[in-house]
Amino acid sequence: MKRIGIDAGGSLVKVAFEEKGKMHLKTYSSYKMDEVIQWLKTLSPYASFHITGERTNQLNLEGYRVYTIPEFNAIVEGTSYLLHQERKLPQNNYLLVNIGTGTSIFYNENRISGTGIGGGLLTGLGKLLTNESDYNQLIQMAKQGDRTKSDLLVRDIYNDSISPIDETLTAANFGKVGFNHSGSKEDHIAALIQLIGETILLISNAAAQSVNTSQIVFIGGTLTNNQPLKEVLLHFQEKMNYTATFLNNGGHAGAIGAMLST
Repeated sequence: MKRIGIDAGGSLVKVAFEEKGKMHLKTYSSYKMDEVIQWLKTLSPYASFHITGERTNQLNLEGYRVYTIPEFNAIVEGTSYLLHQERKLPQNNYLLVNIGTGTSIFYNENRISGTGIGGGLLTGLGKLLTNESDYNQLIQMAKQGDRTKSDLLVRDIYNDSISPIDETLTAANFGKVGFNHSGSKEDHIAALIQLIGETILLISNAAAQSVNTSQIVFIGGTLTNNQPLKEVLLHFQEKMNYTATFLNNGGHAGAIGAMLST
């Protein structure tokens, strides 16, 4: 292999490289940086390293050929590559939403908005709610939970009265907990993912409207194996008039873009 792309993010280090014409993708915890560095050094002693992400300076690869790629450029480049490879390229200009530790929103290669709500909130608040910080375990808990036992819905307020809006909408995230402490840990994590998805979607849809597009491409490590979050982001398509696209390897867009960059 000639090039190794690395996206050193706030929570995860993503790696991309090609070998014998096949793309290989790896993911490691950012808190095991020394192990990542040792693995990279043994992977290919003659390869060049193309690095992006906020923890770039923590990758000590002295003595190797190292190129630093601007993070936003790498994300956009990698997304474009994956959209073509997976044959999911939208017909019109699209908004790109990268849900990592936090969330960044891009349009035409420019970052136009963002929020601190993302995977960092999921694992951080998830730890406070359940004493569990493992990402995959939290996702499994969310799949088992029922967010309506934690969230207060519109129908809970109107009871037998006719609601002026969709009765399944969230009236207050975690609203039932404030009244009677109902719900299990699993219910609360399901509600947390609902909150994350709804908030990101509201910000993203507003950004999409500001640039006159209805096409939104969602990528980022927080979507990896996270079907509950994807379902939230898909649920409001008809009501809010947008089309959501997910990439199979969207969590590695930054690493792939770094690898492809010159």
